[in-house]
Amino acid sequence: MEELFHKLSKTASVVEGILNKSMGLPCDVLHEFNKDRGCDFMTALHYFPATVSENNGISQHQGGNFFTFVFQDDVGGLEVLKDNEWIPVVPDEGAIVVNIGDIIQVRMIPMSDQIPKGCF
Repeated sequence: MEELFHKLSKTASVVEGILNKSMGLPCDVLHEFNKDRGCDFMTALHYFPATVSENNGISQHQGGNFFTFVFQDDVGGLEVLKDNEWIPVVPDEGAIVVNIGDIIQVRMIPMSDQIPKGCF
């Protein structure tokens, strides 16, 4: 588990760089903002598959964190909100879903027009 955590932490650093570039931010903005890696954690959450009445599972929610790696099984059930519509994320064996949390959506994306470009 420690090795997996270490590898996912390295992957998170790569994702931070990709997000910086895609938002037009200098290459170290997200790393500096999130450099206290003591807040990183790994947990396994298993949800029941949907039933006919679809009462099981977790209710609609937003990720309040920086970002989350989601490893889906072949059952699916994960949905993302885009343009006020819930869209299913089709499971893809071996794929990792990167869920962008509120910290980036609320705090970083509005800043992207205000931070001078200089890293690319």
